[in-house]
Amino acid sequence: MVKTANKSSLTSGAIYSPMMRFMLPVMAATFLQAMYAAADLLVIGQFVSTDATITQNATAAVGTGGMIMTLITYVIQGLTTGITVTLGRFIGAKDRRGATRTVGSAVCIFTVMALVLTLIMEVGAPYFSKWMNAPDEGLTTLYLRICGGGLIFVTAYNGISGLFKGIGNSNLPLVFVGIACVVNIALDLILVVFAGLGVAGVAIATITAQAVSVVLSLIIISRKTLPFDFNKKSIRFHRGETKSILLAGVPLAAQDFLTNFSFVVINSVANQLGSDPSVWSAIASGYSVDNKLTAFTMAIPVAFLQSMSVFTAQNVGAKQPERIKKGLRYMIFTAAGAGILLCLLCYFGGSMMARVFTSDTQSIYYAAEYLKGYAADALVACMLLMITGYFNGQGHSTFSMTQGLIGAFCVRIPLILIISKTANATLFKIGFCGAMATYTQLIICICFYFVFKKKDSKKFETDTDNTVDEPKAPALQPSAKSQTKAAALLWDAQPIIS
Repeated sequence: MVKTANKSSLTSGAIYSPMMRFMLPVMAATFLQAMYAAADLLVIGQFVSTDATITQNATAAVGTGGMIMTLITYVIQGLTTGITVTLGRFIGAKDRRGATRTVGSAVCIFTVMALVLTLIMEVGAPYFSKWMNAPDEGLTTLYLRICGGGLIFVTAYNGISGLFKGIGNSNLPLVFVGIACVVNIALDLILVVFAGLGVAGVAIATITAQAVSVVLSLIIISRKTLPFDFNKKSIRFHRGETKSILLAGVPLAAQDFLTNFSFVVINSVANQLGSDPSVWSAIASGYSVDNKLTAFTMAIPVAFLQSMSVFTAQNVGAKQPERIKKGLRYMIFTAAGAGILLCLLCYFGGSMMARVFTSDTQSIYYAAEYLKGYAADALVACMLLMITGYFNGQGHSTFSMTQGLIGAFCVRIPLILIISKTANATLFKIGFCGAMATYTQLIICICFYFVFKKKDSKKFETDTDNTVDEPKAPALQPSAKSQTKAAALLWDAQPIIS
């Protein structure tokens, strides 16, 4: 059955409750995506071997390799945000033709990107493993090459999810990632516990689950009525829409890549801490656990970013500046509350969370140590990403990239490299240094908001003034109430899945 848009959409009616209804599935999907990735580490850490050294090396291999895969995934998601924002504006403006051309262009862009990234991963896997100082380079290379072979499915999943978020539907992406998560966990257990394939087993499970999710999502899509057309004629590089996607998405992809590259540097530094091989592998294993735990905690800030991006983009298209301002105010208080809860969880609950992924005592200790420093980061991460989502929806993706690069290369990486050279370097200090970059970025974003607030308001006024008015008939004009009702009926007629 085809569902029509809810009257309390993102561009009309109430603001806070529709935003929460949109954001919660996004948060759940991001959480499941983190669980999808974490299942590999959990199964390896608990079932690969009873030997501590073997377990630590396998855990470090999956964690280090997963860090590289996460870096690649963030690049894909950055470009996906460009698609989401571009499509959201066409949906807000009720422009079906523009939405159709955006989808067709997106398919072409993602196909090219998937092929390029796959080639990079297959050729570069051994070099990445060596550069990351992986305790067992062979295992890490194996994991990267197998996962790299499935990047076409990772790209397809993120592209499909981005399209649905752009039309205001966050429920289907949750279904897609839920399917992948269940399949991945089942295959992890089968291939590691029963087949004994170890690191190779979890990598095979990862790409197989993504493939299943993509196939099922395409079947679901084929049975739904959408606010855009999808056919062979539309699948090509439409000049205007391709340019819009790239202008919005490339800076965000570059930001995500370079910002998360700084976390790869942290991983490389963490893998070198320790004065002897046993401590070295334990620290590397502990930080690998941290990679997965921080992915879970980041599910909430990422949900703020994506939700605010879509809300802002749709209301930019619908020319609703006051609605955007109100939504921003609501989300500021919500993000602050969420940040406090995340900070307390990371500082006091590190050991408890780490035990889920490994039974090795040393690894648990080092994982908890890093999370105590990272708690300062978690305190303001929701606020930073929410404001970044606001700027993305407004079209300030170049600024989003700039502030991300400043935080990564002017603060996070220099501080961590300095700390790593000291005699008493610890994971706690590394985690706390990383937080300093987040605070710097937040301050820059706040300053940017107040500097450009008036400029954005004038832009909306100019756009409204330049709109061609329909000639008024001499006969009786419909009342404002009847016009509003007619607009609502017209919007309800648009086939959008909720």
